[in-house]
Amino acid sequence: MNAPESPVALTGTVVRGIGFAGSGFVLARGITLAAYIVLARLITPAELGYFAAGSILVGIAGLFAESGMAAAVIHRRDRLDEAAATATVATVAAGIVIGLVALATAPLIGHIFDSSTVAAVATAMAGVLFLFTARVVPNALLQRRFSFLRRLVVQPAAALVFGAAAIISTSQGSGVWGLVIGLYASAVVDFVLSWALVQWRPRLSLVSFRMWRELVAYGRHVLAGTAVRRIGDQVPVVAAGSFIGAATLGQFQYANRIVSTPFALLVAGVSYVVFPAFARISHDERRFEPAFLRSLRWMTLAAMPIGLILIPLGEPLTVLVFGETWAEAGEATVALCLFIPARAIAQVIGEGFKAAGHPAERTRANVVGVVAGALAMAALIPPFGLIGVALGVSVDAIASAVLSLRRAHRGMSIPMSAMLASIAPPSAAALVMAAVMIPVQTLLVDGANHGTALGLTLLAGEGVLGFAIYAAVLRIAAPGVASEFAALLRTARRGPGRRQPRPLDA
Repeated sequence: MNAPESPVALTGTVVRGIGFAGSGFVLARGITLAAYIVLARLITPAELGYFAAGSILVGIAGLFAESGMAAAVIHRRDRLDEAAATATVATVAAGIVIGLVALATAPLIGHIFDSSTVAAVATAMAGVLFLFTARVVPNALLQRRFSFLRRLVVQPAAALVFGAAAIISTSQGSGVWGLVIGLYASAVVDFVLSWALVQWRPRLSLVSFRMWRELVAYGRHVLAGTAVRRIGDQVPVVAAGSFIGAATLGQFQYANRIVSTPFALLVAGVSYVVFPAFARISHDERRFEPAFLRSLRWMTLAAMPIGLILIPLGEPLTVLVFGETWAEAGEATVALCLFIPARAIAQVIGEGFKAAGHPAERTRANVVGVVAGALAMAALIPPFGLIGVALGVSVDAIASAVLSLRRAHRGMSIPMSAMLASIAPPSAAALVMAAVMIPVQTLLVDGANHGTALGLTLLAGEGVLGFAIYAAVLRIAAPGVASEFAALLRTARRGPGRRQPRPLDA
């Protein structure tokens, strides 16, 4: 085994890694956002709703095909060649089997949504599962070795291919099938590039049932937690599509995209690097606790203003970017504002649970969140419709974050006072920012009532003002944050330090 890195070297690796991974993800999401801006003019809300409903099994079934193997490979400390080869065979075989199951259950999905189009889309989408599962192990190996090729190359390329294929197809009148074509094209590119860049091939002679059992023993808890979260993410899709209609589901999908894009940006850089970094130091309490608290503090610092700025700016931003057709999505975006900070907090704590060998704690928090969100939707959809769905999603995220904090105190012995001290100053500063910006937007600017170019310019100015207010309040509430941020930047500029070990040579 290689000697563990020094604290300074690992901190630099993590900070630089977040920058690289985040930059690649920004590029990929920017390409995807541009594609959906164009697609908003080429498809109807109902067609997007058909696509979302027909794709529901892909995310859930793909999760079960993975079976937590990616996390198990990343967490592994010995016999890595054997583990990776066994995981490859297991995930591909599971992808084939579950793809057949998804194909067989497609008519049921159509029945749930009372749509033959949804059934046809679900049938067509079943084949993409093999491509998704066959890339699980190479992606895990890239992440384990702190390689950012997936973020910098694979994801942007896949996003570009999706946008090009979907836009060309829908511009020819293919409607929902243009989105299906785009997804398949993207999956093929992702599969090919992942295997080309990992520079590793499994040796079938190393595959063993014993290793599979060892991987599953760890991975099953990660699978359970992620399964609950994936299923929970489909609850609003089912609620909106079944009880309100396909057009409203399309509106929710655009609101969800507006909110999930900055959230995914935050998580993409952090979770991609933090989990393998935490896994390397989880045995050392003197390093693990401060590293955990720093990650929680900086995630909250970034997530709070991004989420709460949507209260004044979410609705006009949606209308200006996507058009008046998507006005309902703008209202739902405001109701989703707490999703970003709450899920971000839960995400960091969840990575800590996984690295410390307690992934079951993450599952408990996700179960509580999903149940709370579903109950909230059941109570709020009748009086509020789409807004009730969005509020239910926020309730889900908040409940999960609260329980995660409680379980982190008990399961990882992280002091509750230290966690609250990390979260409180950014939360207070973001609330002040939102309180000031609401009258600025509603009484002075009212960006949605201007032309697109002028309106977006005004909203950008409001955003700058809002974040300036946030920074000023934060400097008063937590003056040490600025110096800590400067220290992290200095660490990131020191260079790569010692070369990281290859993922399969330990």
